[in-house]
Amino acid sequence: MDDLDEPVHIIDYRAQWATEAVAEAARIAKAIGRPLADLEHIGSTAVVGLAAKPIVDLMLGVPEYPAPSMRSALTALGYEDLGEAGVPERTYFRLRGHASFNVHLVLKGGAHWQHNIALRNYLRSSPTARQRYTEAKQAALSSGQTNLLAYSAAKGAVIADLLREALAANTC
Repeated sequence: MDDLDEPVHIIDYRAQWATEAVAEAARIAKAIGRPLADLEHIGSTAVVGLAAKPIVDLMLGVPEYPAPSMRSALTALGYEDLGEAGVPERTYFRLRGHASFNVHLVLKGGAHWQHNIALRNYLRSSPTARQRYTEAKQAALSSGQTNLLAYSAAKGAVIADLLREALAANTC
């Protein structure tokens, strides 16, 4: 898990994240021979107006998990394969550079797929939820949680609450 840890900071929303997500999703889709419909822009950079780490998260849905050929294709594109990184049934990849990306390889239609889309859509539709999440991020950083693992853990309870609300609202 130490390989996963990295410094964290958040910045105000940037419209370029949507453009970067589309371009990187197209690059991945071409390399893996899968349709763009199997790739979703998720996480805070997918929510207009939400402060975020300047790292675009993409979710790649596959019909069967694990998908060794997809893993090979992503590493050929320069992504670092970090395995499940503490989250069963999700393989985590990262690419750092001028534009930075994470790819979450999951079973399309499975729980990870549904939960990430539900949370993203809920945050997009609820100003109150966005504000609560922003406050959780700021509180985590203000309390000194400036590395990924500690920062993520500090936000965990709020994310769990928001996900429950998202699933109850059926925003997928």
